[in-house]
Amino acid sequence: MTTPKTMLRCFLRAALLMLLPAAAAHAQDRDNAAAYALANQVADELELVRERMGRPFDDSPRLPVSAVSELELYYQTQSMLRKANQLAQDLAGAAPRSPGPVPSGEISSAEVYALLEDSLAQIRVAAEAIGITERATFEQRVTSIAATGVFLVVIDINRQLNQMLRVPIGNTEVFEEVSAAITSAASLLATYPGTTPVPESPPFDGYKRPADVYQLLTECMDAVIRVAPKVGVPVMGLSARRNVPDDTEPGHAYDIARFLVADLAAFAEARDAPRLRVTLPTPKHVFPTEVYAHAGILLRQLEELERRL
Repeated sequence: MTTPKTMLRCFLRAALLMLLPAAAAHAQDRDNAAAYALANQVADELELVRERMGRPFDDSPRLPVSAVSELELYYQTQSMLRKANQLAQDLAGAAPRSPGPVPSGEISSAEVYALLEDSLAQIRVAAEAIGITERATFEQRVTSIAATGVFLVVIDINRQLNQMLRVPIGNTEVFEEVSAAITSAASLLATYPGTTPVPESPPFDGYKRPADVYQLLTECMDAVIRVAPKVGVPVMGLSARRNVPDDTEPGHAYDIARFLVADLAAFAEARDAPRLRVTLPTPKHVFPTEVYAHAGILLRQLEELERRL
């Protein structure tokens, strides 16, 4: 005899089975084309907030990249959510939305899309706090696009957000990201006998500015790009033609540092390098000169890794 409880279970199971194809189709729709459309919606709604705040428009030159990986895009979108959280806190006292840990294995465009959704939600919280009710339209502008296309919009948003925060990304944050990259590089080097996982920083050669830090970090990225084929991990391409303006800010260097963290973490995972505990104290005062010296350590590590592989 069929009981009411059994009938209810059968009904719920049937309802769930009906929903599964729709849910799967929705997940499949969250490809890079959808992420690109959502990123543009985020940019459009952030522009409304920028105009209301009277903040300058960021027109700094775009990073000349190609073939950005999904992992690299994910790290940059994580940075965007962090800044969107800070903007929502600044203007509305809102609680942050956690990006959570970086997913293991291959990154999907749906995971990038989820970060974009959270970023948009936080920007809307900030917008409402200052009296903005207008919404941008989600418009599917392309049928297919590579991760690089999404990244170019995300990096523009990242740079614009930095102009709008009460406390912008500074030298300390760049220093911390370089420390994370140094730690991953040290784990890789420690697998080779006779290496020094964390070498001394290069000799002091004068005080530095954020533009100098940015330039040195792009040299680190060049080394990463040379190492990548030896490790078997795809990484972005970076053109040798780089316009580094004199007014480059720490936030621009931070973007490069995030690439380095993403790629070196992927290298360490691909080589199954055991995690190494590295003590890298942060100076009491972190200026561009200190970040530059720190990046010099990383470049030495990468050059040694290139020789060893």
